[in-house]
Amino acid sequence: MSKPALANRTKTSPLMLFWHLLAGAFASLSLPPLFLLPAIFALSIPLLAYLKAESRMQASLIFGAAGTGWFLASIYWVSHSLIVESPSLWVLAPFMALALALILAVFWATAAMVSWSFGRRPVARLFWFVAFFSLGEWARGFVATGFPWNLTGSLFAVDLASLQSASVIGAYGLCVIALFFALVPVFWVLGHRRFAAIFLMLPLMLAAFGAMRLANSSDAHSASSGSMIRLVQPAIPQADKWDRSKRQRHLDRLVSLSRQGDVVPKLVIWPETAFAGFASRNQALLNTTIRNATQNDGLVITGIPRFGGGRTLLNSAIMIDHDGAIEAVYDKRHLVPFGEYMPFRKWLPFLEPIVGPIDFVPGENNRLMRLDGYGSIQMLICYEVIFAGAVIGQEMRPDMMINITNDAWFGQSAGPWQHLVQAQMRAVEEGLPLMRVANTGITAGFDSYGRILGQMGLGRQGVLDLPVPPALAPTLFARFGNLGFFALIFLIIGSAACLDLSRSIRQ
Repeated sequence: MSKPALANRTKTSPLMLFWHLLAGAFASLSLPPLFLLPAIFALSIPLLAYLKAESRMQASLIFGAAGTGWFLASIYWVSHSLIVESPSLWVLAPFMALALALILAVFWATAAMVSWSFGRRPVARLFWFVAFFSLGEWARGFVATGFPWNLTGSLFAVDLASLQSASVIGAYGLCVIALFFALVPVFWVLGHRRFAAIFLMLPLMLAAFGAMRLANSSDAHSASSGSMIRLVQPAIPQADKWDRSKRQRHLDRLVSLSRQGDVVPKLVIWPETAFAGFASRNQALLNTTIRNATQNDGLVITGIPRFGGGRTLLNSAIMIDHDGAIEAVYDKRHLVPFGEYMPFRKWLPFLEPIVGPIDFVPGENNRLMRLDGYGSIQMLICYEVIFAGAVIGQEMRPDMMINITNDAWFGQSAGPWQHLVQAQMRAVEEGLPLMRVANTGITAGFDSYGRILGQMGLGRQGVLDLPVPPALAPTLFARFGNLGFFALIFLIIGSAACLDLSRSIRQ
């Protein structure tokens, strides 16, 4: 056996791939809710191996393993949804977690494979890697309907000041900065101390920009419009949610929480599918419930499943007044694959016990809700809030975003915290206040800078009465979307090409 072949075999041995998997898993500790930022440096292990890779396939295997570790350690909680209502499926949970991690790791592996072909010098190859890896993170937002969960840039949510740069370059732009930050040990090992120092300081510079932005902003509470909003967290266990024998008990809890206190705000928000029944079949019960939950001029926005044309099933939110009149309807447009519908159902009949026999269909229009005193409202149901640059329509900017969700599927895990952070990032990106209402947590409100107005933890039932802060003028990200991100990518590609051509850079 030749020496190169032996080296190849050594570097991609199962043991080495396992170490890369562990490195990716450890690096994910930099993500919410732990935010152990130095953990991101663990990616230097697969990065150094990537620089020594002798083929595209070898580079792909290295980062395929690292990506599997990253996603397996940080999105393990998705498999919990299998056993909430069907505990007998517990044996499938680890396989579901591994399957999702492997699918998402394909983006990391592809980025490594493509970038390996560029760059003759190690430092240039690192720049090419950042460019293609960042494009892979962006691609996760739309390929196969998209699942941009736990982007590398999420680590900047550790501090409100460092998060402010999302108003300029968005979540994907923050991924670029996070990757350069992760490369600091690699640049140091390669002897490029100047690059190491620059990229070590870059997050601090972003935090300084954010601190100045926040210092020049008005206080969220003093600048509120005077309108109050009530967020209701009923904390109904997912295993009981669709039990018809307990429906009235659940509705009574919503009513009791909604009428709590001496003063009830005009607008009350209930979480996703808070009314666990179809309005067309339970109209009298719905009307009675809303009437008991509101004052004479009050309204409730609640999540509710409903039938559309042709008896299609929709995951919806409705605004309904004290007298039972439906004032506005929003149908979820971005559905969860294998959660709300099953792709390739015809060829995957064995998954029907998990997904169910009927698919939801996506809503066709983005309808803003409008209410005097509150302005126009962009509804976002569940994971619609995770798509940077795709939460509002450019032609009809709202005054506020409301995200209703049901994270009870994921138990006491990192999932609800990660979901909360993504909602906060959307508020900063768009310069809009965002109210998040969850069934069992984490219910919270954010102003247009992402400042927390109030928060209710996992598993607690109660209400949050919050002021509605004003919207900002459109941020740079709101105006131009991901153009700032692509400008960074072009800058990195240009730098990589220059580094490759420069004779002054040491090998």
